[in-house]
Amino acid sequence: MSARKLIQSNIKNPTVSIPGSKYLANRYIALAAITDGETILKNAPDNDDIQAALFAIDTLGAKVKRFESTLAICGIDNYSPDANITLDCRDSGTLSRFITGVAATLESPLVIDASEQMRSRPMQEIIDSLEQLDVSVNSNDGYLPIELKGPIQGGKCSLDASRSSQFLSGLLIACLKAKNETLIQLVSEPVSESYIELTMKAIEKFSGEVKRINNHEFLIESNQSLLAPSINVASDVVSCSYFMAAALIGETSIRIENYDFDSVQGESEFPNVLELMGASVIKNGADLVIKYDKPLQGITVDMGNMPDAVPTLAVIAAFANGVTKITNIAHLAFKESNRIDDLCEQLKLAGVDCQYGEDFISITGGGDLQAARVSSCHDHRLAMSLALLGIKVPNLIVDDAQAVEKSFPLYWQYLEQIGIVTEEVS
Repeated sequence: MSARKLIQSNIKNPTVSIPGSKYLANRYIALAAITDGETILKNAPDNDDIQAALFAIDTLGAKVKRFESTLAICGIDNYSPDANITLDCRDSGTLSRFITGVAATLESPLVIDASEQMRSRPMQEIIDSLEQLDVSVNSNDGYLPIELKGPIQGGKCSLDASRSSQFLSGLLIACLKAKNETLIQLVSEPVSESYIELTMKAIEKFSGEVKRINNHEFLIESNQSLLAPSINVASDVVSCSYFMAAALIGETSIRIENYDFDSVQGESEFPNVLELMGASVIKNGADLVIKYDKPLQGITVDMGNMPDAVPTLAVIAAFANGVTKITNIAHLAFKESNRIDDLCEQLKLAGVDCQYGEDFISITGGGDLQAARVSSCHDHRLAMSLALLGIKVPNLIVDDAQAVEKSFPLYWQYLEQIGIVTEEVS
C-alpha cells in the first residue's frame, strides 16, 4: 500500500480535460459483450474497474483490442467452456452486478467472484430475481462468490432496488437476451434514479429497447438483436467534481473542458449544488467554469441522486461557513466503503466538526483543521476527496492512496497539473 503527502498547493486558474466516464464505459462494455459485431468506444477510461471488466468479457469469449484511448470490442461468440471458469471482479461492485447479467445469458455454468472487500457487498436482490427467471444460482448466503447457469428464460420477476440501482441495471442487460418477454416489477423505491436512466440510454445506443411502463415496471422484449455502435465516451462528471472542489477550497477558479452538460447522471448537476453555496458557475460553450467569488455558505441538500459526489461535498463543506447537511444517502453504506461512517471518521481526524446518522451527514465548516494521517479505507472516492483537505491543511497524508487506481489512476498527476503537488511516503 502507498501513502500520499500533500506538500504544495498553488492553484492558478487552471484548465483541465477529464478522461471518459467509467459509469458509461462499464455499461457499454457489458452491452458490447452481448452484441454481434464490433463496438468502438473512443475516449475510453483506463483504470482498474475497466481493466477488470475487459478481462471478464475476454474470458467469456469477447475479443477486445485497445488502441490508446479507443476500445474495439467484438461480442461473445459461442461461449461453451469444458469446465467452470471463475470471473474475478476484483474491487468492482458495478462489474459484479453487470457481469452477473451478462453471465445469465449464457448456457454454461461459471463462477463470479471478487476481492475480499467486495464479498461483503450484497448480491441477494439480483440472485432472487434471476432465479425467478429460471437462472440456476448458487451463492454464499447472498454474497460473492456465486455460481450461475443460464440461459435466462424471461417471464415475470420482482426486484428490490432500494440498496443499489446496479441490481436493476444488471437485470435489464440480461433480459435483452431472455428467451421470452420479461416484466420486471420493483417492490420498493429504487435509489440513484439517474443511474437507471444512464443504463436505459446506454441500451438505446445499442438499438435495444426497454419500455418503462411506470416508476416500478419495466417490460423487455425477448432476444433483442443489438447493433454495435461507435461511441465517444463522455467525460466522467464525478472525476470533474474534485477539480471544482479544488478551485473553491483554493479560492480561485477552474475551467473544465468538454463538460458533459447533457448527462442524465445525477452528479452532472453537482455544479448547481456549488452555486447554492455561493460559487460562480459559468457555461462557456462546451466548457464549465467554476469560480470562487465569496465565502461559501453551508446548505441543506438531498444528495440521493448524486451519491458519488457526497465525499467531495463533505470536504468542501469543511471550508464553508455554517452547517451543511447532506440527506437521503443511506445507500452510501453499501459502497466500496461505508461512505457515511468511514468518511466522517476520517474527516474528524483532521478536526472537521462532523455528525452523521443512517441517512445523513452534517458538517459545521470554518473550524481549525490540523494535519493528520487519514485513510482512504480502500475507497477511491475517499482517497480523492480527502486529499483535497491538504490544499488548506499542509502535510496531510492519505494512506492507501493507490485506491485511486480503481477509477482515476492518473489522479495525482492531474492534481499536479493544476498546482497541487504530492509525494509518495511510507
